[in-house]
Amino acid sequence: MLSKKILFSLFSLGLLLVFSLGFLLTNLLSNPNNTSVTSSFFWLKPGTKAAYSLQDAMLGFDDHGWAYPVRGNYSWLCVERNDPYTKLEIEINIEVFKYPQWSTPGAITYTGKEFVDKAATGDLSFIKRVPVDQVIGRIQTINTTEHQQVRIPSPIIISQNFTVMINLHTMQMIGDNGESWGKWAMWINPLKYPIEGPTEELFIMNWLNTSIYLNVTYHAPPNSIPENTVLGEVKRYFSATTLHGIENDFLTELGVSGLNDILPCYLYEARTGIFLGPTLFDYLDDILTQKFGIIKTHEIELYFPFTLSSTNIQVDLQ
Repeated sequence: MLSKKILFSLFSLGLLLVFSLGFLLTNLLSNPNNTSVTSSFFWLKPGTKAAYSLQDAMLGFDDHGWAYPVRGNYSWLCVERNDPYTKLEIEINIEVFKYPQWSTPGAITYTGKEFVDKAATGDLSFIKRVPVDQVIGRIQTINTTEHQQVRIPSPIIISQNFTVMINLHTMQMIGDNGESWGKWAMWINPLKYPIEGPTEELFIMNWLNTSIYLNVTYHAPPNSIPENTVLGEVKRYFSATTLHGIENDFLTELGVSGLNDILPCYLYEARTGIFLGPTLFDYLDDILTQKFGIIKTHEIELYFPFTLSSTNIQVDLQ
């Protein structure tokens, strides 16, 4: 017969276990960031990579430049994973080019009298996003009643290679000082979102001093439209969308009629959470806005300008 002291100890231990389990379950349900990153990102390991192609696009820059036409690529490679962090190598190449059928080259254009006046005096300090060796000696100005522009003709190549550290719980990019400087948007945590109803989520921390939130929603047959991708036909995916264009007076100052807002709408494969491409006109993230000063993207043709072009991630689409 167990003594009362032993029975009391066992009873106390049982209560402790029950309360501890209850606390853990409550904490997990109330904080979806506690979802295991191991199960969410089972596909992510050193060597995992993906590349995206930019085709026939127009780009607006935060120094008032407007580039057209543009092509390029945006790729990432996982070089280290130590949960909850992963380290990526990023490579982005942007080229302003000339269509073969055009008689004039493409260009980055600055529209406005103030830019023409500065260029006339040799002051090119307003050009902040184009490498200086592609600026000096190549400036063209148009100064008429109808048009006042400074142009840098193609070819123009803007490229960067760098590494980023990402917290897989929060999807925030971490700087050398340990502080978050942006949100990683090239994949999402698919286990974080319910299968019914939208979830509001931060996607861009700093776009023209504004944070951009989108609504993440799950789509599946029979209510989803299949998407043809390099992974195959994707029938189950998450969308991250906004119902209304996000306006900013700065876009009006770029001088391109009708393009005074952004409408970011993204698609993510449901099992891995990897970004597939935008569903409408704009793709923006904190890397493009903060590293390159890109604050507007726009398609020219009828297909999406920025899409997944290659990856070694294996996805079961059944």
